[in-house]
Amino acid sequence: MGSNKKFDIWEFLASIKLAVILLIVLAVTSIAGTIIPQNASYEEYLHNYGEVFTRIIDVLELYDMYHSWWFVFLLALFTLNLIVCSIKRLKPLLKQIKNPKKTLDAELEKSISLIDVIKKRGNIDIWKEEIKKILNPKYGKPYEEIGQDIYIYYDKGKYSRLGVYITHLSILFILVGGMIGAIWGFRGFINLPEGSSTNQVFLRGGKEPYKMDFFIRCDDFSLGYYPNGMVKEYRSDVTIIENGKEVKKFAMRVNHPLSYKNLTFYQSSYGVIDRIAKMRVFIKSGKNAGKSYEIEVTEKPINIPFSGDFVRVFDHYPNLENYGPAVILEVSEAGRMPVRFPVYKNLPEADLNPNSNYFFKYIDYHESYYTGLQVTKDPGVWIVWLGCFIMMVGLYYSFFVIRKRIWVRLSFDGERSVITIAGQSSRTRIFEEEFAKIVQQIKDMKI
Repeated sequence: MGSNKKFDIWEFLASIKLAVILLIVLAVTSIAGTIIPQNASYEEYLHNYGEVFTRIIDVLELYDMYHSWWFVFLLALFTLNLIVCSIKRLKPLLKQIKNPKKTLDAELEKSISLIDVIKKRGNIDIWKEEIKKILNPKYGKPYEEIGQDIYIYYDKGKYSRLGVYITHLSILFILVGGMIGAIWGFRGFINLPEGSSTNQVFLRGGKEPYKMDFFIRCDDFSLGYYPNGMVKEYRSDVTIIENGKEVKKFAMRVNHPLSYKNLTFYQSSYGVIDRIAKMRVFIKSGKNAGKSYEIEVTEKPINIPFSGDFVRVFDHYPNLENYGPAVILEVSEAGRMPVRFPVYKNLPEADLNPNSNYFFKYIDYHESYYTGLQVTKDPGVWIVWLGCFIMMVGLYYSFFVIRKRIWVRLSFDGERSVITIAGQSSRTRIFEEEFAKIVQQIKDMKI
C-alpha cells in the first residue's frame, strides 16, 4: 500500500537533519571558495583551469562565490531552518521556565538524586525562617506555599537555558548581515596614479563600475625600506573631494584603512607607472670616442646619441647588495644580444659591462607610482557586529550561568519537624558540593 503521509513543510524546515546537511554543504563550498581564487580576471581562470572549467566558474559565479545567488540561497535556507528550529523548541522551554514544579511531592522526590531528610525538634515555622536566612542570600527570594506542610522553592539562573537560543539569535544576525552584504555590497578596486583622482570603482566579473558621489585623489605614494633594501611598508596620502571641496585627508597604510560614506578603502598593492633615470653615457670607441652625453632613460628604449644602439631602464633598487641605489639598464647594441647590468650611484667608476661600447654613470633617478586600493561596501557589517555581541551574551549564559533549583518541604511527624531538602542543577557535579554544604548548615542549625 502507498503511503498517504503528506509532506509537512514546517517539520521539514525544523529538521535537525536539514541543518546538518546545510552546514556540510556550506562547509564544502567554502573550501571551494578558498581554493578557487576569488575576483580574478577571466583570462586568469582560462589560463589556470581551461575553457570548460572556466565556463563552470562563470555560470556558478565561483569567481565571487560568497556573493553568488546560490550561496546566498543556502544561507537564507539555513537561516530559515534555524528560525523554525528555535521557534519549535523555544515554546515548551518557556513554558517550563514560567511554570516549574515548585512543590516537592513524592513523584518529584523519585526523580531527584540530590535529596536529604533532616529531623529537628521545634516548630516548622521557626525552622522555615532559619532556612530562609541560609538560602535567601545565595538564591534570592523564594516561592512559598503554606498549608499543612510548608513548601519553599528557589530557582536561581532559570534563564540560563535560553543561552543557546540567544546564541541562535546571534547566528541569525550574522547570517542576515552576511546576506545583506552579499546582495547589496561589493568588493572592487582602484588603481590610482599619484596626482590623479577618480570616482569610479572597478568591479570583478565584468560588472559596470560603481560610481561614487565623491572623488578620491592620491596626493603622494611612498615606500619605506628595511636596511637590506626590502620594502617595509607602503603609504598613500589621499584626499576625499566632495562637491569640489577637500573634505578629508588620510594617510593609508596596510591595516590602516580609510572609511567614508559606507565605503572602506584598503591599501592593497602598488606599482610603478613611470621610471626616469638621468644618466651620463661615455662612448668608448669609434669616431665619437671620448665624448659623453647626459640622457634621460625610461622603460621604453631610447636611442643612444649618434648611434643605432638603444638603452632602457629595466629596474631600480634602493640598496642593491648593500652598495646603495642602483639602476638596472638594458643595452641593445647592433649585432649583440641585449645585456642587463647595474649602474651604482655610490660606485661611479665601476664598469659592470666592460664589453660594451658605452659606460654609464648614475646621476639621478625618479619614479612615479600608482596605489592599488581595494574598495568594499558592506551595509550588513554592523548587523554582523551586533550578532557577535549577542553571541557573547548567549555564550556567557550557556557556559557561566548555572541553573540551581532547591526544594524544601517542612512537615511535622507528631514528635519532630521533618525537613526534606532536594536540589537539582544543570551542572550536577559542580552543584553536589554546594548542596552538601547547605545540608550541613541546616543540620547545624539551632534554635
